[in-house]
Amino acid sequence: MTLASVAVRALSLGLIVLAWGACSESKPSPRPDAGVHPQACERREDCPGGQVCAQEGVCGSCESNGQCRLTERCDAEARVCSWREGWGGDCARNEECALGAWCHQGQCLPRIAVSLCPSGTKDECPTGQRCNLGNLVCEEDLGCLEDADCGASEICNTGLHACVPRCTEANGSLVCAPGERCAGSRCVQCVESAECGPGFLCDAAGRCAVTPRCYSDRDCRVPLSCHVPTGACLERPPPCTSDETCSASQRCDIGTGTCVPRACQADALEPNDSPSVAFPVSASQYLELTLCAGDVDHFAMALERGDQLGVNVEGDPLAESSFSTVILDAGGRVLSSGRMLASFVAALPGTYVVRVSTLAPAQHYDVGFFLSRGTPCDDDGQEPNDTPSTAKPYASGTVVEGVICPQDMDHFTLSVPAGRGVRATLSNYSAASGLLRLCLFEGSTELGCSEDPSGAVVALPAGAVGGKTLTARVSGDDARATNGYTFQVEFP
Repeated sequence: MTLASVAVRALSLGLIVLAWGACSESKPSPRPDAGVHPQACERREDCPGGQVCAQEGVCGSCESNGQCRLTERCDAEARVCSWREGWGGDCARNEECALGAWCHQGQCLPRIAVSLCPSGTKDECPTGQRCNLGNLVCEEDLGCLEDADCGASEICNTGLHACVPRCTEANGSLVCAPGERCAGSRCVQCVESAECGPGFLCDAAGRCAVTPRCYSDRDCRVPLSCHVPTGACLERPPPCTSDETCSASQRCDIGTGTCVPRACQADALEPNDSPSVAFPVSASQYLELTLCAGDVDHFAMALERGDQLGVNVEGDPLAESSFSTVILDAGGRVLSSGRMLASFVAALPGTYVVRVSTLAPAQHYDVGFFLSRGTPCDDDGQEPNDTPSTAKPYASGTVVEGVICPQDMDHFTLSVPAGRGVRATLSNYSAASGLLRLCLFEGSTELGCSEDPSGAVVALPAGAVGGKTLTARVSGDDARATNGYTFQVEFP
């Protein structure tokens, strides 16, 4: 063997040893390193490699999905933003795809693999999807970060991370749910915590809550996920493999590996399906309650004059529209109502009933009762006249002194003489205490309304109302309004 061949063999052996040593030393995948001089940024788009723009104004690792784009998630191990499952960056417009293909969630797909929405409406899409107005294809509804992510008639509630119907002061009473008002073009329960009942704060979604809560995984640090029914960020449970790995009220769906509710079972406070068997409660929280199909839960609480009762139902916020929470007096009169929140100040001592129900087949919920002191609103002598069916007849030439309490409406029937018109007025009220609204109806048809800080006036000619029976309705422009008023009617 020559000296040269020995040198070649030695060199080869050395390379093999080095290669083996390199392979045998397993090193973890490094996280993104901003380097000695981290890159400055103002937004997520300024950062490369899936990094995010941190509060310090430099690019770095992500800590929650909320720091990534809607179409991305924060990888719990690498701590960089990566595409959500089913999303990509191959295209943004249909024109970027081959002939016959459609741009769907950033990927070019054949026509058979996509659902179209040619009219550009969400109603054309399957449940859980919304229309991409640029490409007219249905895509997974990921919520929103700004108004541009929503339809023309919607606005982004950034606290909920969801597109909600856009409202105005004029249509707020029609668009918003009971207990909500229109503020900043969106329906909210509150703008400030002072507007909520005792023990509540106003969260980023404009809802009254006992503590700040999550509404989606974007609110939680990875690897935690949002448990929407409780609003808590929790460890994601491992996939179930049998019923034994689920709670007693659940069973394992083997196909999805998730625990789902068993057939609805009554909670420990049943029977409380009517006011006569209402469960007596105190200022406390009651957990793990259940509303089965057609079920209504009633709770009874003794209040003294000036006691302010706040009721907060905690359940799936995405099912809020199906809930109803009502406070009743001993005679069954509705004193306050809302979806998952209601509040009332007692004017008279006695036992009051809280009724909780849902339109959904079944719902699990917790409920809290909170007590503080408030200023009671005393009924006027015209009550009960909260509905058209209980309207009080108006005697011509008289002056009615009335009071509007929170969530109150007063109704009066007017018999207009033949050949006469009508002029109804409201006066002697303070707009600072809540603007009042006066409306006249023939049956269910609205004939005219007025709300003016200096006094409401509705006047109708004889040709429209002569010889007819009308209903006058006095209400607050806000469900929390408390105000006195003077009501008069003339028949010119």
